[in-house]
Amino acid sequence: MPVSTGSETLDSILDGGLPENRTVLVTGGPGTGKSTLAMQFLTEGLASGEGCLYISTEQTFEELADAFADFAFDLEHENLTVTSLHATPGQTVDSGDERELTLETLEGGKMLGGEYSAPFESKYITQYLERFAPADRVVLDSVSGLSAIGEDQNVFRRTLLDFIRLLNDEFGATALFTAEESQPDPTGDVKTVAASDAVQFNTHGVLRLWRENVGGDYHRFIEVVKMRGVDHDTRVHEITFTHEGLRISPRLRTHPGEFVPSDHMSTGIDGLDDLMGGGIVKGGTLLLEHDGQASPHSILTNLMVQANENGMPITIVPPVELPPKRLRTIIDERIGDMEEMLASDQLFLVDFANIWENTKRNVFKPQEHDTDNPAAVFRTIDDRRGDRPMFSALNVEAQLPVLSDDELRQIRFWEEENLHRPGDTSLYIFNPATLDDGLAAFYENGAWQTLETWVTDKGLQYIELQKSPSGFMGSTRLVEYIEEEPYMRIQQPPGAGSTESTLGTGGR
Repeated sequence: MPVSTGSETLDSILDGGLPENRTVLVTGGPGTGKSTLAMQFLTEGLASGEGCLYISTEQTFEELADAFADFAFDLEHENLTVTSLHATPGQTVDSGDERELTLETLEGGKMLGGEYSAPFESKYITQYLERFAPADRVVLDSVSGLSAIGEDQNVFRRTLLDFIRLLNDEFGATALFTAEESQPDPTGDVKTVAASDAVQFNTHGVLRLWRENVGGDYHRFIEVVKMRGVDHDTRVHEITFTHEGLRISPRLRTHPGEFVPSDHMSTGIDGLDDLMGGGIVKGGTLLLEHDGQASPHSILTNLMVQANENGMPITIVPPVELPPKRLRTIIDERIGDMEEMLASDQLFLVDFANIWENTKRNVFKPQEHDTDNPAAVFRTIDDRRGDRPMFSALNVEAQLPVLSDDELRQIRFWEEENLHRPGDTSLYIFNPATLDDGLAAFYENGAWQTLETWVTDKGLQYIELQKSPSGFMGSTRLVEYIEEEPYMRIQQPPGAGSTESTLGTGGR
């Protein structure tokens, strides 16, 4: 059962909270909120009647009380034990007159009493901590203060692993460790923990906190770097300090329910429907941007399949990279007999690129015939579709040989004002690199929903929901192509699918 962190938003990010009886690392630079989050976690446990232990390696009780003075944290709570330990030069029974690192409390207490202290070694620290068992929640703030325990990283890593087992197995506790974050790896953006890079691999999960400049002001952020076995949100959230601890925002990235359209048309791809909050909003506009390497054609095809199944006539301005033979094959195999669909006013094809035969009904060529100007074409289509809601799939680049940027804007406004009916749903597709920035922004601003898909230098394709009244805004998901319909699978957004199969099952 998940253990609440004390933050409703962070619990939601973690699909309920921290994994029970596991240890999670909170890493970040000074002043990012590590200790505050740790104490907030304990305070949540105290409110539920749980036994809590705070182990400080850097601050005395008085220093902690001063640091938390502005927060609603009760360090004197009857169910909270606060202790401290650190390494300091001193004498042990075996060291004689020589001084070595010894284990003492930060308040100056010696573990053995008298003039002697225990050596700063794993077994003595373990013996000291065992007196506080059992506990429901434990914070170790921070592991950096224990770095002197081992001569090398491997010794330190084994020692921390022993501590983790002690707290999780013998104490029966859910634990948070904090640690300072080092500089980025020079070969990439991966952050490591200054005390030991290995700390991240010993713990069950890692939460990263940091600060960065946004518009001239510094803001604090949090992300879940890993959480084993948890379908967690991968997006970045912002942190602010309140009297109760850390406030993590935003709780919602899309509108609350009363503002979200309830009627969606499925994309035919389960993971994409979940990402978008149900699919493409009926009566709205979806913008699909691609980088020229990531193919948008599978999404286009599956949307046309869904539109046809819903009885919606389809208007398409084909992408120039889909030649007539290929598009005809796709339509025949996935949607319906193309000749019959054209003849029955179920399909309308607007050939701005002037590469289709114009001898067929409902194939329009605005570049070749003056009478087939775009306004006249779309008026004819509107007359022939009758009272049925229309699905339009319009490739923007294909219209550029005929229409200027201003004409593209004008024809879209004209269509919405004169032809658009309730239930009419549109898809616009383009590569932003091929359009003027102002024209690309025009389509981006006018879209209800925006998806961007691209291929990385590793050859992996991703898709991100950048704009939508519903769904997982800002979530980037992996795209995978499969051999059966719908021929595309998109990784489930966090919380929308099981942890066993985040890639889902493809289509319905």
